Amino acid sequence: MAFQSNMFASHILDSRAVLSQPNSTAYITNKWVFDIGGSAALPFLRQILVANVAKLTSAGMGLQSRVNGFCAHQNIVLDVYYFSESAFRIVVDTNQPQTFANWLTQFESYFDIDVIAREDLAVLSVQGVDAFATLVEEFSLTPGLRLSDQQLRFGAQSGAVFLTAVSSDNVNRYELIASESELASWQSRFTGLGFNANAA
Repeated sequence: MAFQSNMFASHILDSRAVLSQPNSTAYITNKWVFDIGGSAALPFLRQILVANVAKLTSAGMGLQSRVNGFCAHQNIVLDVYYFSESAFRIVVDTNQPQTFANWLTQFESYFDIDVIAREDLAVLSVQGVDAFATLVEEFSLTPGLRLSDQQLRFGAQSGAVFLTAVSSDNVNRYELIASESELASWQSRFTGLGFNANAA
């Protein structure tokens, strides 16, 4: 489940905050990726998420959301990305991925959806004053969208890597999603460009 896009995005932040951000890269070990497809993918996500995912209508657009409070996973924060009306990707921040996966897949019996736990994918963060320009150059992307809402997300597929623009604590951060071997090569590339490789 992927799409090709040359467009990329960044968040609009205070320029003083951006200029003070050191260049760094690190694996994020508590984030897990799930692909959700099927004719009822959108109705399903509208039911389980607090954010209004119905306003995601362009490939690559995303939102940060919490899971609706009716379930035990209400404190889980995730990012949801729109690929099409029947295909979404969610990136979940949790220390209990198997518990969350079991909870999520149970809905396959009630909705016309397929949930795929992407255990083959890992997440690498890249941030800093030069992060956006470096990613645009290295992945041959076109800088285009500026995201004014800190809850907005944007993703673009470039080869084997799904790149995302996220933001937290007034910091522009980008997350690369791919196989561990692919990300290891990219982290080596980034450190060669002067990014500090932090421990996972």
